[in-house]
Amino acid sequence: MQPNSPIIEATEQNIQQILEQSQQIPVIVGFWASWSEPCQQMAPILERLVNEYQGKVILANVNADEQQMLASQFGVRSLPSLKLVFQGKLVSELDGAQTEGAIRQWLAPVVDPEAAQQQQEEGFIEQVRMAIEAGHTEQAEGALRQTLEQSPDKHAIRALLVELLLGEGRLDDAQSVLAQVTEDAEPLRPFRARFALLDKLEGAGQSLADLSARIADKPTAEDLYAYGLQAAAAGQFKQGLEALLQLLCNHSDFRDGVARNALLEVFECLPKGDPLASEYRRKMFNYLY
Repeated sequence: MQPNSPIIEATEQNIQQILEQSQQIPVIVGFWASWSEPCQQMAPILERLVNEYQGKVILANVNADEQQMLASQFGVRSLPSLKLVFQGKLVSELDGAQTEGAIRQWLAPVVDPEAAQQQQEEGFIEQVRMAIEAGHTEQAEGALRQTLEQSPDKHAIRALLVELLLGEGRLDDAQSVLAQVTEDAEPLRPFRARFALLDKLEGAGQSLADLSARIADKPTAEDLYAYGLQAAAAGQFKQGLEALLQLLCNHSDFRDGVARNALLEVFECLPKGDPLASEYRRKMFNYLY
């Protein structure tokens, strides 16, 4: 063991001192035996992870054959066995051979809580998206709103709620949810850009369904413009861009050529490098030049 190494050999003589360190740094008390093949397989994984965490966790290795009293005190019944101690308390246990991913997941809530929280948030968002795709929008909305009541700073979750509301055409509700955050949060920027599109309609207030029916029957410049902006604001970017391109091609002088600027503004609502934006930029360029 090197000086200041995060990996320590634990014995009855030094275990109290090691556990005192857990007041500041989480300690993995790992029980192993030389005759155990799973122990030998897991040892390098544990050591690599502990070194990777760079001082965020200590590994206290215990030879269960030589330190039977410690093994008994920690309630070890099988090998390998990992005990996670933090602030003087046993907070979690892991028995048997484990993969690197399983150990990371086990350590994350204590050793890297921010990463664990991010992973949990991403899993929640994925579950909600699946519920929306399955048509369970009411339950999805309820889950999102409940989460935001508890954690209003979860901007990615707020963005998903705004997206859901926009997709249902509930513009006022979506804008209300968005307006609850005044800071320039990156996940919310595309939605602010979408509402900027709606501001250009000067409160037309026509539903997407009505506009869609009208442009399918006899498209006017006004209807193409309104549908293009409202569809894009609702996240139906392809339909919105197609309507605005049709406006550019068939009514290029409408409102002093507003179609070109409208297309550019919709491009700003899409992520950088989005293939849809690239496709319609080419189409616009080919028509103009």
